[in-house]
Amino acid sequence: MRYAILDCDPGIDDALAIFTLLAEPDVEVLGMCATVGNVPVETGYRNLRNLAALVGREDIPVFLGAALPLVHPYRFDSLVHGEDGLGGASLPESAAPHTREHAALATCRLLHDAPGKVSWIATGPLTNVALALRLDPSIHEKVDRLVVMGGSTLRGNVTPAAEFNVWVDAEAWRVVAESGIPLTMVGLNVTHQVALTQEDYAALRAMPGKAAKVSDRMLDYYEGVYRREGWGEAKLHDVVAVLEAVHPGICSTVPCHVLVETSSPLTYGQTVVNDRIQAEDANCDVAMGVDAAAVRKRMLSAIASF
Repeated sequence: MRYAILDCDPGIDDALAIFTLLAEPDVEVLGMCATVGNVPVETGYRNLRNLAALVGREDIPVFLGAALPLVHPYRFDSLVHGEDGLGGASLPESAAPHTREHAALATCRLLHDAPGKVSWIATGPLTNVALALRLDPSIHEKVDRLVVMGGSTLRGNVTPAAEFNVWVDAEAWRVVAESGIPLTMVGLNVTHQVALTQEDYAALRAMPGKAAKVSDRMLDYYEGVYRREGWGEAKLHDVVAVLEAVHPGICSTVPCHVLVETSSPLTYGQTVVNDRIQAEDANCDVAMGVDAAAVRKRMLSAIASF
């Protein structure tokens, strides 16, 4: 059995990643945490609760996390994911009781209480993760590895230099990168290799389940944004990170030293990836390749299971 904690900002591709993670039969999800990012944290928390409820997983505790980045100003932009974060997909409200514990505190507790090592997965900005590491550095010893969706070895997507999740809170990313925790970065250089095909959309529309119907509505919005903005096919960013966390090796990785720019107004949030180092100087395994067909197949199979 693998144990996992998910930190996210749902978000359409986060929602698909959540369905993918919750369908894994050999993974026990100890908790899920919302952070500021694609949507304001209160919206992300609501989406996270409702997505879990939709697939019958209200047993998993959901925690409200950071409302703002550590330092960087936050401004919500509804372009990619819509005002509700889910492309207007209407979800029934979860009836699960609300938790009162902050996500960073809950993460520390869940890690210490876990019966084994935990796969910590972050598919949004790393604000909650950085707070937890600052609150209790001893949690390192309970983490198998921290797999994050963010950064890039190439150009960014919110600025020429920066990927969105890092750009929202580069200071948090820097805390994490310099913390010494076992870290795997799944960046745009690999997630841009994983796009849904028209055959995938057809398969999804033929599925009868609740998750499939909601995914179809979300992806209809998401694909439309990509098409209007000239970004090509819709990408499965967060799904790739989740699957690398629970199926190690779906991405090929290289040990690197990753620095995060926090000072320059021109390149704030850039991940500077150096792979020309000695192995002992690496602070991150950086994904360089991915089995795109396996990612798409596993995600569709997961959605079909609900």
